[in-house]
Amino acid sequence: MKLKSISVPLLVLCALTAQSFAAFDRGAVPGRLATRLSPEEIAREAMDEVTYPNFMKFLKTVDVSAGVHPTDSKNSKWIKSSHYFSPPPALWDQFFKAAAADGLTCLRAFVLLAREVKKNGVVMFGPGDLFEKAVAKNNIDLGLAIPAHDVGAAIWSPDPTVQDPEFQVHLKVFYSQKYIHQFPDEILPANLKIGFREPDTFWLNGKELHQAAVDADLYYGPKSGVGFKNVQGVGGQKRGLMGFIQKALPFLPDAISSMTINERKGEMITEALVNTTVRDFEKNPIYSIKVKSL
Repeated sequence: MKLKSISVPLLVLCALTAQSFAAFDRGAVPGRLATRLSPEEIAREAMDEVTYPNFMKFLKTVDVSAGVHPTDSKNSKWIKSSHYFSPPPALWDQFFKAAAADGLTCLRAFVLLAREVKKNGVVMFGPGDLFEKAVAKNNIDLGLAIPAHDVGAAIWSPDPTVQDPEFQVHLKVFYSQKYIHQFPDEILPANLKIGFREPDTFWLNGKELHQAAVDADLYYGPKSGVGFKNVQGVGGQKRGLMGFIQKALPFLPDAISSMTINERKGEMITEALVNTTVRDFEKNPIYSIKVKSL
């Protein structure tokens, strides 16, 4: 109720002040990209601090200057900056704890993190095992999310050339093997096909790796919704009659192109051969990040 009594200009002013202090405290970061938040994004960031207090507090503790490394020239196809930020293991521990405390879905948590990456203007790149270990260590149930196992590495890339203010980052996730992820029926009556494309080559810790990747653009705003757009590398399989039709007619496309939250309707919409709508997506705890019951 208190939030409604605060004017948007005041929210923008407070957020601008907080953003400038955060940038000053983190110091100069080599390879920083010329990305910045729009006034609308800054106002929304201030409102998110009220709505998701634990997660937003966690984001303010991320010090990108403490984990900056020079980019290997052999990764220049994927990392368009001279340096990148490698998140420490503790970051993912805190990420999941804070997300669970606020009952965030993976879509929402990923986009909030992506906005912080964009605000700092740094590419984030690191091995996937840290992400997986944090899930296991903290006994996390991811709810409804892109599968988080067999992750080789991930690259979160801000892009100053994209003018749409609702765009946050390009996300590229490498998977060490291909597999089919089957959601429980009560969560989503569909499967995801992961890694069913030609592998890409990248270097990690001095080793050359060849792994298939999932690519997506993360968006956050009233027009685009909250989540993944322009998805490549994820196939969808419906169960039941439509699943049978897909198998019987292999020429039908099964690629998933987006997974976004429509905040006005409170729905998560997956666009593919047959669109899937999940109602009350952020109200039903079955879809959110949480600590598993012992």
